[in-house]
Order: sequence, then C-alpha cells, then structure tokens
Amino acid sequence: MQKILAFLNKHSIIINSICIAFWIYIIYENYQVAKAENSMDERKSYFIVPMLFILLSVFNMYMAQKRKNRQNN
Repeated sequence: MQKILAFLNKHSIIINSICIAFWIYIIYENYQVAKAENSMDERKSYFIVPMLFILLSVFNMYMAQKRKNRQNN
C-alpha cells in the first residue's frame, strides 16, 4: 500500500492532468451530441458531473503541489 501511495503522490499532477483532459473530452462529446439532436435543455445535467470531477482534479493538483512545497522546506 505504501508503494502505491508513494507512486500516486509522485505522479499526481500528471495523473490529474490526464483526468482533466478525459473529462473535457466527455464534456465536448456530450455538447456535440446535444447540439446535433437539439436537446441542450434536456442534457444540461450531463455537464454537472464532469465539471465536479474537473474541480476535484484541480483541487488534488493544488494539494499535491502544496505537499511538495512542504516537503522541500
């Protein structure tokens, strides 16, 4: 378990960046489908969950940077 946590802490910025790119892709695809079907009003809720995961990834990146700065001092 220690090795897994060390790996995640070491590469957290890269992992979270990949997650953000993935969720942006999901938002883009949902937008394209909603635009093609003229169903933007019905699909507004499809954008909430990806945005929450993007915010969570940004928060994780912030905390990882804070943790790295604390270790270096």
